[in-house]
Amino acid sequence: KRFGLLVIRENGTEDSTHSVNMTKEAKKKWFNKKKKEETIESFIPPYLGNMVLPYHGDFCFSRIFHYKLLCQLCSEGFLPIATDGVLLPKLHAQRCVITLPTDLHISKSTRKKSKKYSVTVNKAFDQVIIGCQRQHGDRCWLYPPLVRAFKEINQRGHVNAEVFEDKGRRSTGRVCPVRLYSIEVWDSDKKLVAGELGYTVGSIYTSLTGFSSQDSAGSVQLCALGRLLCSLGFSMWDMGMEMAYKFSLGAKLMPRQQFLSHVWSVREPKGFLVLPANQEALNAKCLIDQVPLCDAVQSKVEMEETNRNKAKGKGQTKHPSPTGCLPPEKKRSKNTQSTADV
Repeated sequence: KRFGLLVIRENGTEDSTHSVNMTKEAKKKWFNKKKKEETIESFIPPYLGNMVLPYHGDFCFSRIFHYKLLCQLCSEGFLPIATDGVLLPKLHAQRCVITLPTDLHISKSTRKKSKKYSVTVNKAFDQVIIGCQRQHGDRCWLYPPLVRAFKEINQRGHVNAEVFEDKGRRSTGRVCPVRLYSIEVWDSDKKLVAGELGYTVGSIYTSLTGFSSQDSAGSVQLCALGRLLCSLGFSMWDMGMEMAYKFSLGAKLMPRQQFLSHVWSVREPKGFLVLPANQEALNAKCLIDQVPLCDAVQSKVEMEETNRNKAKGKGQTKHPSPTGCLPPEKKRSKNTQSTADV
C-alpha cells in the first residue's frame, strides 16, 4: 500500500530503503484526481453542462427532451434513454461493441432460417415503437417525450450536431450528421415480426432497443443488420450494455475512454454513411450471405412470385436474372459459405 517508486533489486527482491513515498497532501491530490477521472461528471462536455447534470453510476439526467440535445449527446458517445419525465443519457464504463467486419459472428442455424424473412429500413417506425413497448412493458424506457424526439430526428433524415474540441470547450464550426432509423423484419406473409431502433454517428451504428414476436426473427434481424452494416462500410456496431446474446454475435467490452476516442475520430470523416431507408425490402439471407444489394432485391421479388404461384397451385415459375445479379444459390461459393459463418 505504498505510493510512488519502488526499486527492484536484480535478484527480484524489493528494496524498501529506496522507495519514494508520497506525502499526505500528494496522496490526497492523486486520489481526488483519480476519482474525478472515473466519475461521469468528468465526461460531460462543458458546453452541455447547463443542460445535462451527473446522476449516479454511468447515468446523467436532464429535463430537456429537445431533439437537438439528443443528437449532441449521441455525437459525444452518450446513449439517450429515459424514465418518466427525465432524460437519462448513459455513458457506459464498459461499452459492448462489435468491431466490423472482423468480429461479427453469424451462426449456421440463423443463416438457414433467414431465407423466409425480408428486411426494410424506416418503413414502419411507429409499428416498431409499439412492438418494443408491448414486449418490454413497464421496463420500456420509450416514454412519449423521448419517442417524439426520436421521431423528429427520423423524419428529418439527419440532424447536424455541432463539433467541439478541447474537451468540449471550443466550437470548431463544423458539424457531424446524426441519423435515427427503424429496422424492420417481415415474414413471408408480410407481417412485422421483429425490429429495432438505432442511430448512426459517423461509421458507428448504435442499437437502442428492439423486439421480436416470432421464433428466430430477432436473431435474423440482428445478423442481417450486422451484414448490412459491414457492406456499407461501418466500422463499429455499438450495442450498449453487455448481455450474453451480444457476445455470441462477437461483441467485446471496450473501456469508456477508448470508445469515446473512436467516436470522435469517425463522427466527421465518416458522416456520409447512410442506411438504405425507404427502399425495397431486402431478403435477409441475401444480406447474411453478403450478396450485393441489387441481388437481394431481385431475390426477394423472385421469392414472392414463387410463393404466389405455390398458393395458386401452379408450381414454381422461373425468372431470368439480370446481368450481374445472379440468385444467391448460384453465386455462392465455398468462400462465401465460410465467410457467412465467421
